[in-house]
Amino acid sequence: MIKSMTGFGKGETNSRLGTFVVEIRTVNHRFFDISQRIPNSINQLEDRVKHLVHSYIKRGKVNLSLSHKKGKRDFKAVKLDEEAVAKYYNLLEKVRKRFKISDDIRLSHILSFPDILIQEQTEYDPAVLWPIIEKAVKRASIDCDKMRQKEGIAISRDLIKRINEISKAIDKISSLAPGLVTDYKRRLDTRIRDIIKQGGYRLDRGRLETELAIFARQCDITEELIRAKSHIAALRKAFNSSGETGRRLDFILQELQREINTLGSKAGSIIISRQVVGVKSEIEKIREQVQNVE
Repeated sequence: MIKSMTGFGKGETNSRLGTFVVEIRTVNHRFFDISQRIPNSINQLEDRVKHLVHSYIKRGKVNLSLSHKKGKRDFKAVKLDEEAVAKYYNLLEKVRKRFKISDDIRLSHILSFPDILIQEQTEYDPAVLWPIIEKAVKRASIDCDKMRQKEGIAISRDLIKRINEISKAIDKISSLAPGLVTDYKRRLDTRIRDIIKQGGYRLDRGRLETELAIFARQCDITEELIRAKSHIAALRKAFNSSGETGRRLDFILQELQREINTLGSKAGSIIISRQVVGVKSEIEKIREQVQNVE
């Protein structure tokens, strides 16, 4: 099944330790790359969160945020750093006297400094905390994965449509291939007759047959057509495969494009060249879509 690499998911759990909310956003990336914003008090669980998310999301740039709203009984005591207060007060008093400021030093001035009030950090037992966090991460990962699957279905429809167009073009080229030598012989005969009419040249039938044999060998695109059809079958099969489909599709498309390039250069036919241009255009559009496939 094809999945998009773009998605969003949210998971939330409530417990006696408070409410934990996990949000996951994913975008395109060649590999699995996760960035986590987790409170310092629970950052010891980062590796577990990463591995859990990776079990659902195999490829893409993942931005995960975990917020924690503590329960009423979970707040530790808030302490006043008296030493810091004294230092700030003396500093403000020094400034007031130095610049002859008449204003009094107020409580609001002291409290404006960030390290005056200190809240004790809560220490959590990972064994107790992880099952709670795990539920929120799972819910967010599953929610995000569903969105990626839904967008993947839309991408699949577009890719299948384009692959069918490529398949039709390959079939058209296959039907034209047998006539390449006959058409070349007809054009060559016409040119030779024109040359003979212009002045006393004699036709060397042996040389003509040799030229036709060389052309037939050079313009034989049978192998390229067989491989191209094989690559198209592989693309269709990849849609139903599991794992990281995007890389597999990208590789097959590279091989298909190589065969089409060779086919176009060997065929030497305007009609086939037009079909080849159309196929190249479809391949390029597919490769752009595949960049967003997991």
